[in-house]
Amino acid sequence: GEGISLSCDDKLRIAGRLHSFGAHYIEGGWPGSNPKDAEFFKRAKDELMPEAWAKVAAFGSTRYKNIKVEDDKQVQMLVDSGAQVITLVGKTWDLHVDQVLETTREENLAMIKDTVVYLKGLGKEVMLDAEHYFDGVKANHDYALECLGAAVDGGVDWLVLCDTNGGSLPWEMEDLTSEVRHRYPRTMVGVHCHNDQGMAVANSIASVRGGASLIQGTVNGYGERTGNTNVMSILPTLELKMGYKGVGLDNMKALTALSRYVDEQSNQPMNPNAAFVGADAFQPRAPFPSLAGGAEGGDVPTLIDPAAVGNMRRHLTSAGGMVGEGDKSLLGGLLRKYNSEEVRVSATKVLETVRDLEERGYFLGIAEASVDLMIRRSLPHYSPPFETLDYHVTVWDEGSGQYDSTSKARATVKVRVGQEHVNHYLVKELRKLGDLASDPQQAAMLANKMAEEMNRMGATLLEVAEGNGPVNALSQALVKALLPLFPSLEYCELTDYKVRILDNEAATAAITRVMIEFQDKQLRSRWTTVSSDSNIVSASFNALVDGLEHHLVQRADRQEEDSLWT
Repeated sequence: GEGISLSCDDKLRIAGRLHSFGAHYIEGGWPGSNPKDAEFFKRAKDELMPEAWAKVAAFGSTRYKNIKVEDDKQVQMLVDSGAQVITLVGKTWDLHVDQVLETTREENLAMIKDTVVYLKGLGKEVMLDAEHYFDGVKANHDYALECLGAAVDGGVDWLVLCDTNGGSLPWEMEDLTSEVRHRYPRTMVGVHCHNDQGMAVANSIASVRGGASLIQGTVNGYGERTGNTNVMSILPTLELKMGYKGVGLDNMKALTALSRYVDEQSNQPMNPNAAFVGADAFQPRAPFPSLAGGAEGGDVPTLIDPAAVGNMRRHLTSAGGMVGEGDKSLLGGLLRKYNSEEVRVSATKVLETVRDLEERGYFLGIAEASVDLMIRRSLPHYSPPFETLDYHVTVWDEGSGQYDSTSKARATVKVRVGQEHVNHYLVKELRKLGDLASDPQQAAMLANKMAEEMNRMGATLLEVAEGNGPVNALSQALVKALLPLFPSLEYCELTDYKVRILDNEAATAAITRVMIEFQDKQLRSRWTTVSSDSNIVSASFNALVDGLEHHLVQRADRQEEDSLWT
């Protein structure tokens, strides 16, 4: 959709999340159209779980007119992608065959069949996306069906009927889908709807009633023009209201989290009015305006139990339901490390704050590292590995002119570290000298050296570094100060950085939210932190500090757990 540009890393993360949610197919893009999609397929083979990779579909088109399918470079890119599922777009509207492809209608039929036969011969699962099918079948009924027949003759697995213009109506969709289902009873039928009339979900449901068993849709309805069928709306409608089997009731409970996760990865604001997954979707309501604000406890039942889609009634602010012994993702490690009841009380208070912040658009659900630190910092036993005292950033441009200059930044950072970390570092450094300490004179020299070093370092560190921007310079300076004491920071790197304005109407006084993703290259772990401030540099620095602190405490927890087994 407009305003959405996903990096390859974003697409890989979303694909993994869709697999966990239970998606049956995950379209990865068109490997022959741009380098980013080609990179996705190259990396997805290795970085996605095998079960997730098996669901990834490569999107492309039928062969070009008047050439052999084996000689079509675009088709070969689909094959080279390694995807086991191929989605082919094929023309079914005679208008497009005549004026867009500029070929004969017979050649178009051959293009469809030849490409399907070729890919099926390579063992691929093949879907034909019958582009503009509903416009085509209304304009030339027999020819549109012939196009589908060509795919069926080639052995296609799925006939996906596309309402590409989004101009059809539900009763038309049901009747025309039913016709295809009965015309080709041995071939599975799907539907692909656009939302130009606001009817993509209704039209998709109508096609299901007509016999379609596959719906191509998108999370939150994102897509070109006005969007596509919104999976967040149609899945609970089909499964919870109509009794169809989709992703399953257990997976359905992750629907709201999936919606917000994709919003965050796409750097889009959450829609509080979205059906099923919006913050306002299950607000208490009275049956008549005259009863609004009536007796307490008189809430009218909502259309479904909000928990069935992982949502909640907005007036419920208690976080108790989010905290439990079995919550391995957030509290499991803390419950083992500290007193269980103590953590539970602190966690409940913190998660109440989190929910309040999320109501205002902050959404910390994807930034569990920040929530983890909020809980730790609320405990009396917790001592952070370092504390930021102050920082300063200077930014300037090198070069002349607006378009020829290069931005530079210099950051100074002062941090305080615990004396035990300094002592540990000095002892480690002195041990490198080996047997020198066994000689009395050398021992005295080493003692003086340690005293001098401790006096020099103290527990406060001050460093300066330059970068290509303020955040980069701050990151360089902070790591430079801490690396001698915490060598594992060598493996900690920033992998993603997103900025969003939370209150656009405030203009230059707006609150900025920064989300940063990190990874530990050695342990292959990832985590995300978030911070908000009217100053983008402050928000960025706070998220950066949280990311490094989370890395260090996770490393310390890991060492402590390892020591229990040795």
